[in-house]
Amino acid sequence: MNAQAERYEDDGRGLGMLLFGLLLLAVVGAVFWVYMGMTTQDRWPIRWLDVAGEFERVSAEQVRTRVAPMIEGSYFTVDMAAAEASVEALPWVADAVIRKNWPDGVEVHVVEFVPAAHWTGGRLLATDGRPFTVPGADGIQGLPWLEGPEGSLDKLITAWQTVNDQLHTVGLEARRIRLDARGAWRLELNNGTRVELGRDDPMPRLARFVAGWDALARAGLGVPEDVDLRYANGFAVRWPEVDGDIDNNDDAAPARTLAQNR
Repeated sequence: MNAQAERYEDDGRGLGMLLFGLLLLAVVGAVFWVYMGMTTQDRWPIRWLDVAGEFERVSAEQVRTRVAPMIEGSYFTVDMAAAEASVEALPWVADAVIRKNWPDGVEVHVVEFVPAAHWTGGRLLATDGRPFTVPGADGIQGLPWLEGPEGSLDKLITAWQTVNDQLHTVGLEARRIRLDARGAWRLELNNGTRVELGRDDPMPRLARFVAGWDALARAGLGVPEDVDLRYANGFAVRWPEVDGDIDNNDDAAPARTLAQNR
């Protein structure tokens, strides 16, 4: 009796394993069937491609040309990351967001770079602070120039804001800011004046220049060509069509005297 009961128990376990195997095969088959249906283009094709964005330097047609070949598969197999990367490789494209719209659509939203300044090496600086490269960047007019060693971009951006905050109080603006490898600062203003700030305490020196600007404008000698602020208490000025710089003695340096008196 014990041997017979044991045989019946073995038969029960075998039947359970058989049922489990059949169930597993059914699940695998169902998954395979669904997968084949999802990846078959004629079952779930992409029929609509919408492109949106504020286009100025990139066209919607350029974006369509990039994306269309990448969405020819099934709705479920579109490689969104690859499609986004392809669009972002276009010049002037800052960001691209691609999403699927059930059941047969793909939407692309494009954000362009907005240039704020020229940057070293033929690059441009976007309004969000990112440097980028586009063909013919150096020929774009109306943008200030920031120049400095690699790794100095953050310092240049901060200086750009600080310099213009001071200059705007007297109606001026920096159209070129340069930081050389030695750490010396030079400016070119929108009126053509070149300003030498030097390395030590450049912003207090610029404040001296701003404080003395009205007096320089009233001197009646035109717009200064060069202003050298690398002095302890004043600055030297070179005027157009005047030989030599204004030197350090009081008779020949009215601008420096005015700056010191302030």
